[in-house]
Amino acid sequence: MTGLRFLAHAVVATLAVACSSPSARERTDDVELAAVAPLKAQYSGVVMGFDIRPPDTLIVSLDLQSYLDMDDDAITAMQRTTLLRWRSAWKSGHPHAHALLHVRFIDFIGRKVATLTTGA
Repeated sequence: MTGLRFLAHAVVATLAVACSSPSARERTDDVELAAVAPLKAQYSGVVMGFDIRPPDTLIVSLDLQSYLDMDDDAITAMQRTTLLRWRSAWKSGHPHAHALLHVRFIDFIGRKVATLTTGA
C-alpha cells in the first residue's frame, strides 16, 4: 500500500513538473523577446512592449505621440534595428529554417502604424 501511494505521488509530481515547464516554442519566443527587450530602454517612452504572434510576426507596441515626435531618421533607425535584432534572434532559434518575417508596429489600441518584412 505504501509503495502504491509513493508511486501515485511520483506520478502526480512528474505531471506537475511536465505541465509547468515551458514548451520549446515558449522558450524560443522568450529568447527572441529578450533580444529585442533592450530597445525599450534605447527608445524609452516610444517602444512600450513586444509580443510574438506565431509563426512569423513580432508586434511592437508604441506610444503614438512619442513616436510621432521622433524625426524620420530616428524612426527609420528604430524600425531597422528592431527588424535586424528580431531576425537575428529568430534565425538563432530556428536553425536551417526559412520564413518571411514581419514586424508590425501598433499604437495602444492596436492600429497598425508601420510594417516591415524581411526574409530569414
